[in-house]
Amino acid sequence: MKIINAEGGQMSGRVGNMIYYVRDGKTYARRARIPGKKRKWETEGRDERNAAAARRFGVTQRMYSLFAREVSPEIWRAAARARGMMAANLFHSLNFACVDGQGRLANPEAFRFSEGELTVPPGLTVAPAGGDAEGTWFEAAWEAEEEWGLAAPTDRLVVGVMYADDPLSTRLAAEVSGTRGELHGRFRLETGRGGAAHAYLFFAREDGAAFSPSRHFRLEA
Repeated sequence: MKIINAEGGQMSGRVGNMIYYVRDGKTYARRARIPGKKRKWETEGRDERNAAAARRFGVTQRMYSLFAREVSPEIWRAAARARGMMAANLFHSLNFACVDGQGRLANPEAFRFSEGELTVPPGLTVAPAGGDAEGTWFEAAWEAEEEWGLAAPTDRLVVGVMYADDPLSTRLAAEVSGTRGELHGRFRLETGRGGAAHAYLFFAREDGAAFSPSRHFRLEA
């Protein structure tokens, strides 16, 4: 057996045709692939159920890659560190069910744009607040919190968005303002993006090292 690492009594390596490895503190085993031998699905093709699962997996992974590049790599890293997981794995575990077998975002209401230890304030609402040449404005409001705990008045409002004309691309809304202690904030959505948009409101600690789970709102841009 070739030992790759040994940590807390757990070892990883290869014994015969079995490979042992450690992930999130647990030991797993898988059969080693014989060089040159094709997998069953490579010769016989996937059945529809397996093909649908593969599409869902691929789309979810691509969404995470886009999120880390276009929005922030730290949001999911911070949440994953607290759980002893990899960021991509946590994103996948929470959002895989939102994608259907055709690779479409079939349940945007359940999509988690962010995750973390901070709380979401009670009574969070969003209402239209007029528009201009650059987009449509919205006002967000929420109630005061009796106990701060995992929250602070300086936590800032953040708004993620997915537009109808590009439903799998995550981005941040423009010109977001407001802190938790102010009990209200504003943000702007772009016009000409296919009408309806999915907005995900959450809060970030002032130093950008912790975040709250997101809350979904379907808005007309």
